[in-house]
Amino acid sequence: EDLLAHFDYHLALSLFRMAAIAQGVYKRSKLGNASSSRAHKYGQFVEFTANIGNTVLQASAEESKSIPPHCRDVDGLGSPGSLLPTFQFSDRFQELRTKLLRFMQEHIYPNERVLFQQLKVFSEAKGSRWIELPLMAKLKEHAKKAGLWNLFLTKNEHHNLDQGLTNVEYSVLCEIMGRVPWLAPEVANCSAPDTGNMEVLALYGTKKQQEKWLKPLMDGEIRSCFGMTEPRVASSDAANIQTTITPTRDGYVINGHKWWTSGAMDPRCKLCILMGKTDKTASKYRQQSMILVPMDAKGITIKRPLTVFGYDDAPHGHAEVIFNNVKVPKENMLLGEGRGFEIAQGRLGPGRIHHCMRLIGMAERALEMMVHRTQLRVAFNKTLAKHGSIQQDIARSRIEIDQCRLLTLQAAETIDRLGNRLASQQVAMIKVAAPEMACKVIDRAIQSYGGMGVCQDTILAAMWSGARTLRLADGPDEVHLRQVAKLEMRIQRSKL
Repeated sequence: EDLLAHFDYHLALSLFRMAAIAQGVYKRSKLGNASSSRAHKYGQFVEFTANIGNTVLQASAEESKSIPPHCRDVDGLGSPGSLLPTFQFSDRFQELRTKLLRFMQEHIYPNERVLFQQLKVFSEAKGSRWIELPLMAKLKEHAKKAGLWNLFLTKNEHHNLDQGLTNVEYSVLCEIMGRVPWLAPEVANCSAPDTGNMEVLALYGTKKQQEKWLKPLMDGEIRSCFGMTEPRVASSDAANIQTTITPTRDGYVINGHKWWTSGAMDPRCKLCILMGKTDKTASKYRQQSMILVPMDAKGITIKRPLTVFGYDDAPHGHAEVIFNNVKVPKENMLLGEGRGFEIAQGRLGPGRIHHCMRLIGMAERALEMMVHRTQLRVAFNKTLAKHGSIQQDIARSRIEIDQCRLLTLQAAETIDRLGNRLASQQVAMIKVAAPEMACKVIDRAIQSYGGMGVCQDTILAAMWSGARTLRLADGPDEVHLRQVAKLEMRIQRSKL
């Protein structure tokens, strides 16, 4: 922690040492005893490197003067921490937050690039990108030992599986994990779609269903997927779903075509919670049901993996899946026939704002990258950070991130206080605002990096891809806006 607190000093010192080394090499070239015929070229690096060191120190000094005293102990790792005096946090939360911040520093950030390198090496060796990585398994064991496991299960009167956290408290922890969305959430067993599926099983599953599926999911032994979206209909309106779940004497037969079934490519995926129609003659919102489908059931065909702006998101992945006369027993039905919408509404609660929480962490990291980049790059005789347009980008990003953080916390607090149903407007609002905000902030960061921002040398392109996708994957903006407007008109009418 002390090293991190003085990072700017150590960075500047390293730059000055590089300048001194370059000066020594250049001097030897002038004396004629250099070991290389190109040693004289080092002369051009001396002043350049030293100037960057000076810039780092000056920026650090100006920053320390401008930060209010009550904000100087904020960790800067995506958690609002002491900047939220109006929210009450438990001792349990404070302990977990401290552990998580340390875990991110010791295990997540250092292994981020290692994960991608390991995926490349193992996929080439095995001829497939849909593999289980040893690094992920190792980090999960560390997380379990640290007590950073299944944090998403917040206080709920319908089960006793929670970790003793409120949704507000988990929002802060989820934001921290969102800074490395392809690693940290899964390491803590807090990644989608498993979190939503575990919530469904915890709330609506029978004892037998929980023992067979919920327990191994919570232990991290298996993973799961959620079969909802279909290629032939506008699936944002769940009433359009065409997959059939036909009752038989001893069970159900499933026929349908799903896609964007996230997680289905993962070899650890053993369960699909599928939404389909059990009775097309019933009323509009009583036709659909949700059922548990083992992924090794006969008749399931994974047609192909789908890419997101060219990213395959391996080894998790998104699949197009065919269900052809898939038979499952009656005991696999969730809650009862015709209750799919009821379950979906329950799934729309805390689990549906987890993406918003993670997006804020992503945006915070992108903003940090933008600030660091613009303080070191020089264009038109001054650092990028001194150009007015860049300063506006930084300012707008800070404003928009803080706005969305507070809106997310408002939604979480409303869920804690009033429940999922009465928080529906706040949840819908943040599901529009957070992805839009993250796309804007990450796009500005990409612009500050130039060509590097759109290639594989930074995480920004992958971040933008993920943020943009959530404007669809977590429900399209138009559906959420429609809901916000309808609720607002209802509220206003009640005042007349």
